[in-house]
This record gives sequence, structure tokens and C-alpha cells, in this order.
Amino acid sequence: MAAYSRRRRHLSYGSALCLALTFGAAGAKAQGAVSCAEAAKKGAGGPAVLIGVDGGFTGPSASFSQGMKRGIDICLKEYNDAGGFQGRPVEMVYLDDQAKPEVAVNNISRFIQRDKVVGILGPVNSGNALAFLPKTEEAEVPVIVPIASSVGIVYVDGEGKPVANSTLPGAHPRKFTFRTSMQDDFQIETILNYAKKKGWDAIGLMHDTSGYGSQAKATAQRVIDGLGLKIVATETYNVGDTDMTSQLQKMKSAGVKQIINFGLAAELASLLRSSQKIGYDVQWAGAWGYADPAVGRLAGQELMEGVLAVASFTIDSSPAASDFHQKMLKAYNENPFPMTAALGYDAAKIMLTALAKSGPDSVRLRDAIEALDGFRGVSSVPQRPFSSTRHHSLDAKDMFVAVWRKGELVKAE
Repeated sequence: MAAYSRRRRHLSYGSALCLALTFGAAGAKAQGAVSCAEAAKKGAGGPAVLIGVDGGFTGPSASFSQGMKRGIDICLKEYNDAGGFQGRPVEMVYLDDQAKPEVAVNNISRFIQRDKVVGILGPVNSGNALAFLPKTEEAEVPVIVPIASSVGIVYVDGEGKPVANSTLPGAHPRKFTFRTSMQDDFQIETILNYAKKKGWDAIGLMHDTSGYGSQAKATAQRVIDGLGLKIVATETYNVGDTDMTSQLQKMKSAGVKQIINFGLAAELASLLRSSQKIGYDVQWAGAWGYADPAVGRLAGQELMEGVLAVASFTIDSSPAASDFHQKMLKAYNENPFPMTAALGYDAAKIMLTALAKSGPDSVRLRDAIEALDGFRGVSSVPQRPFSSTRHHSLDAKDMFVAVWRKGELVKAE
């Protein structure tokens, strides 16, 4: 019980945001403004409706998880302040999975058995999602994944096994699982299409040797074959490596001008430092790992200038995005990882909007999520996020390439 108490972070209606979160009338009417108040309905009231949120609030995924949580919290306050579900407040029950699959499984068991949640938001780590999804599918509790991006979280084959490509024959979505995050295969397609559009002609591929990195490289190769891009060299590195000068010297000697890389923050930062060490001026690009502000904190922000990352939200990507960024600044005086906050906000709004149509019944909530139409979010999620055969909200056409400029991630030209 003590261990559970240390992991549990329960955010009640009355204390949903003990912050300076007051949105003035002018802000609410701002051009492009989106609010979770749109999903609320006043009524007679009653007991709170519980939704579980699983994330790695401590450990290596903390920056992703804290951004996600802040976005969810802002949505929750807007919704409850406007009346909640027919006058009933919604409470988010937060549990920290520490980026460990076994802890995530225990958290989900608590959500289902003890808290009796009607739905779940999270997680951040793909491995954690793959570990606990059999439980949520069996319990028929809908899950919306705001951050984790592995294809196999949502899509499985005819035997129920996760797939690496959602377009494979026989691939179909898990019944109770949805995502607002940027699916890996579409991220890779987006950055490679950008390379083709820009006429990159001396590309190097790099990736870590984890399951993520190796799978990303395999997906990239499939897309590359279709686009006819010229790949000059390919190199790998291990998770935990801090000196990649040897691999980069080979890239430099091969005449590589642009490196598309798939990895996570610590190793991405080491690559930037290693390239500086050998005086290698190369265009860095990759999936949304480069959108993590932790890369700049570790490497030095000056090395992030001009680095490209796949995005579905930047603070300048739309009027709704700019308005949401201002909400974050008012609430927290900072917005260190804007995209994760936006994806958390949109995932929460989808669930709360569906709740207004279904009521607090998990199976009906699932159906309402799948049928949702006319949705307005702050990221590039479309008005019809899902269908019976499509449980990811963002295709490649909904993603774009962003660039680091003076410490901010903004839309690239």
C-alpha cells in the first residue's frame, strides 16, 4: 500500500489546478481559440467520473510526461469549470509508471479494479503500452494514447500480434485503443518526403540499436526505396553511448551532407556534441525525438539551431496553437515541451467530448470516441479523428517538419 501511495498522484476536481489559471473573456474569444469547456454540460450533479492517466512522471520520460500532464490539467479545469458532465466533476487519477512496463501493468490493474475508471489516457512509453493493453482490451476500457508512438500499440495482425506497419494486409486496430500521438511510420514518411522535396542528395542514416531505432531504420528503408532517395552511408550506436566521433568521421569521409537519425534525447545530444568535436557541419533531422527540449539542455542550445524534427504542433502552427501556448504560459509561466502538452490536451478533450455523448459507460464511451466528428483541437488532429478501421488521429498529411530557431521549435519552410 505504501508503494502504491508513492506512485499515486490523484488530482481532484477542487484542486485540479492550484495555479494561476484564469482565462479572461478576451482570451476565450481569441481567434482560433479552442476550449475543453465546449465538451461540458451543466446538470443536476452527482458523483465524480474517474479517468486514469498513466505516465512516466519520474525517470527518463519525465519531460514528455509532465508536458502531457499539464495539457490534460488545463483541459480538465476548463471542462469542470463549465459544468463537467451534467454537473458532475471529472477527476483524473494520475499514476507514475517510472517508465517501467511492470509498474505500468500494476497501475492499469489499479485503475480497472480499484478506481473503476471509465477510460484511460497514456502512456508515454511504447513498451509500457504494449505491456498493459491486453488488460484494457479484456476489461473493455478505452485508452487514448497521447505520446507513445509505436505502430503496434494500436495495430495488430489477424493473430492479435503488434505490427510495425499499419498498412500491412490484415492489420487492424485494437478495439479499445486509440492514439493522438504521431505514429512512427508516418513520422518517418514525413521527414523523408521533406528530404525528397528539398532535394537532399547525400543522406546518411543513423539509429540506435534499440527496438525503436532498428524498427525505424527498417521502415525508413521501405520508404526510401519508394522515393528513390540516395543514401550514402548508414551507421548505428548503442543506447548509453556518449562518443560517436568514429561513426561521424565515416559519415564525413563518405560525403554525407544530411543525417536522418532515429534515437532518444541523451544520444541525440551526444551526436550533436560529437559532430562539433570533429568540426562536422551537417544538417541533422529525425523523428520527434529532436523535438524534446532535453536535447538542447544536454547538448547546448546553440547546437540545436537548425535541427529538424517531425511535429504535429508548434507554437506558431495555427491560431489555436498560439492561443494554447498562451494558456500554458499563464498557467505555468513556461511551456518547455509544447507538443506533448498539446497532444495531452487534445487526447483529454477527445475523451471528455465523447463522454458527453456516451455517459460514464466504458463500452459506450469507446463507441463515442470512434464516431466523434466535428472535433476542434490545438494540434493538427482532424475533425474526424477516428473511424472503425482507423484508430490513429494523425496521418503523414497531418504532420509537418519543424526547425529549432533561437531556442524555439517552429514550422520549417
